[in-house]
Amino acid sequence: MRSLLRTPVTVGLALLAVAATCVKKSRTRNAAPVSPAPPAQDLKRHNEELTRLAHQLLTGGEEEKGRIARDLHDGLGSTLTAVNLDLYWVQQRLADQPALASRLARAIEVLASTVEMKRRIIHSLRPAALDNLGLSLAIESHVAEFEKDCPATVQMDLPAELPALSSQASIALFRIYQQALSDAMQAKATVISVAVRDEGGAVILEVSDDGSGIGDQHAGKPVALGLLTMRERAAALDGTLTITRGAGGHGTVVTAFLPRPFQELPKSTARGL
Repeated sequence: MRSLLRTPVTVGLALLAVAATCVKKSRTRNAAPVSPAPPAQDLKRHNEELTRLAHQLLTGGEEEKGRIARDLHDGLGSTLTAVNLDLYWVQQRLADQPALASRLARAIEVLASTVEMKRRIIHSLRPAALDNLGLSLAIESHVAEFEKDCPATVQMDLPAELPALSSQASIALFRIYQQALSDAMQAKATVISVAVRDEGGAVILEVSDDGSGIGDQHAGKPVALGLLTMRERAAALDGTLTITRGAGGHGTVVTAFLPRPFQELPKSTARGL
C-alpha cells in the first residue's frame, strides 16, 4: 500500500537535497577554484529559487493526493458498493447449493477487506477527519489506526478545541506529525508522545519518543528526506521546526512552531503546504 502513496514530491525533494549536497561539497574542495566565487546576492537568489521549488513540489503533492483520494472515494467506492450488492443478491439465491454459497461467502469477505484497504488508503492520502473535525480529532483517529498495527504506545496531549486552523496549517502540522511518528518507529521507539498547544496566537506541535535518537537513526545518510520535508512544510508557513535529543540525551523531540496558523492564506500569496 505504501507504494501507492508515493508522489512526485518525494523524487523532487530528493533531487533538491542531492543538489544542495553537491553544492556544499563543491565549496569544501581543497583545489583552487577555476572561476571566482559567485556573489552573495546570486547565492541568495539561488537558495530562494530552490526554496520556492520545494514549496511548489509540496503543494503539488498535496493537491495530487487530494485528487487521488476523491477519485478512489467517488469512483472505486461506488463500484465496490455495486459489486457487493450483486454478490449478496446471488448469495440469497444459493441456499440449496452449499458449495457455491461457501465460495461466494469467501468472495464477499475478500471484497470487505478490499473496501477496508481502500478506506485506509484514502485516509492516508487525505484524512477526512482533518477537513471535517479538525487537527486534534484527526490525530486521535490516526493514532487509533496506528496502534492496531504497531507495538508502540502513543500518549496524546491534545486540546479539546483549537481556533479554526487554515487548511494549509492543518495539513502541514498533520504531515509533520505523521513523519515524526514514522521516524520514531524507525528508531524503535516504544513510547511516543504527541502534544499540540495554542500559545499566544501560535500553534506548537511536539512529538517526542524514547527511541535510539535522530542522530543515530540517520547516521551515515547524506540526506534525511523526511527531515527536509518537515522543515520545508514549516518554513512554507513562516514557521520553524527543531529536532533535539530528549531528556537525558535519550530519544528525539520534534517541535514545529507556526506563528499565524488561524487565518486562511490568500491563494495568490500562499507559498505552499
